[in-house]
Amino acid sequence: MILYHYSVDSYSGGESLINDYKNQFRFAEPFMLALERNEDCFWSVFFAAMACSRELCALGLRKHENYIKDAVEGVFERVRRQEFSGCSASRLACVYYCESQEEALAYLKDDCLDSGDFAPEQVKLLEVDVNERRVFRYDQRFFNDAEAAMERRELDRVMALARSYFAMERSDAPLVEVLSDGENRVLRHLPIQ
Repeated sequence: MILYHYSVDSYSGGESLINDYKNQFRFAEPFMLALERNEDCFWSVFFAAMACSRELCALGLRKHENYIKDAVEGVFERVRRQEFSGCSASRLACVYYCESQEEALAYLKDDCLDSGDFAPEQVKLLEVDVNERRVFRYDQRFFNDAEAAMERRELDRVMALARSYFAMERSDAPLVEVLSDGENRVLRHLPIQ
């Protein structure tokens, strides 16, 4: 199956992409481990991550405060492992794809170039052959809503949204994202225009 991927860090050459989005597991893992203990432990890690993230930004060592996203990723992965392990792809051990070259280019511009976070020479647009049996389509709106719920400190709501996400439900206005943790092969580099 042919899909499209834009990259600033998941591809450094070679015949395939690594199924690990920015090595994000290391940021989500503390939240997963804390949640295994109890909710109080989770919130302790959350507030510690908030303080560290803000300090790193203040020092100019990080562009964005990501502790809310990291916490949501941890909760989603915990729910996935407990309830959907055999029939889902981990958001933390996959590659994100787009269905078309046009869609990938639009996301690339919105996520990377228009924000000013990256220059065109830092970004790659790829056409990739992906194992169709390991392609999953989830509604990203559930993840986005979970980030908003985490900002309001609504852990139960975040967990419910994770269940909806991995059950492949659709919101009223779905924003479908394509994940795959299967084998892949880079076919060609595409121009960024």
